[in-house]
Amino acid sequence: MSKVYGDAEPTLSVSLTAGSLANVAVSDTLADVTGTLSRSVGNNVGAYDVLLGSGAHAFNYDITYNASNQAFSITPKTVSLSASKVYDGTIDLAGKVTLLTGVDGETLSYTGALANDAHVATTGKYIAAITLANGANGELASNYQLPATLDATTAPVTISARTLTATLANSSVSKVYDGTANPPAGFTPAWTFDGLLGGDSAATLTATAASFNNPNVALASSFTMSGLAIAGITGSNGSRASDYVLD
Repeated sequence: MSKVYGDAEPTLSVSLTAGSLANVAVSDTLADVTGTLSRSVGNNVGAYDVLLGSGAHAFNYDITYNASNQAFSITPKTVSLSASKVYDGTIDLAGKVTLLTGVDGETLSYTGALANDAHVATTGKYIAAITLANGANGELASNYQLPATLDATTAPVTISARTLTATLANSSVSKVYDGTANPPAGFTPAWTFDGLLGGDSAATLTATAASFNNPNVALASSFTMSGLAIAGITGSNGSRASDYVLD
């Protein structure tokens, strides 16, 4: 007999291994002999003894029973895991794991949580390594276990793109009047960036359009680039364009 940690107690039972209870003249049941069964005290994972009660007709029988039987066990409960974070260039998941015990009022800590991949666009990411640790209120990690297999179903990881702010850094954009709002011939934009990780030094951007707000000298007061997209990231983190998103 067994139960999973935190579950309700099952109905205990014993059976005869030798002898008999009744003949044609006697109608005793096993419960008349054993009484109400119980088990040794304890709620943590481990083995426990099943104990006989005092049946109303127990005195009519010579009972041989091994009271140190450890016939009942409590097995670990499997936790539920997931993790999410904003891209930070690492597989570290410290402080990013949601760990549910499934037992009311009980929480656990953890150490050594790592994802199998660091990048936003990689599919099927999961918690590849994690160690359960005792909870802050005395909960025992030994009462729990990880899923048998850590994968994208049992321990999914979501990494969202890091926000990158790009500002056009060209000190001025000008041209001789040509009747259009097009950028100057050979114009190359220069950018400054806010939001790059340490180790990432620059981003390459593409744009679908660039123009002055008006083709006339007296009315042209601003220059705008639109349809911006990240084409690549330069740096030592191995960051990909998809690891960032423009605000």
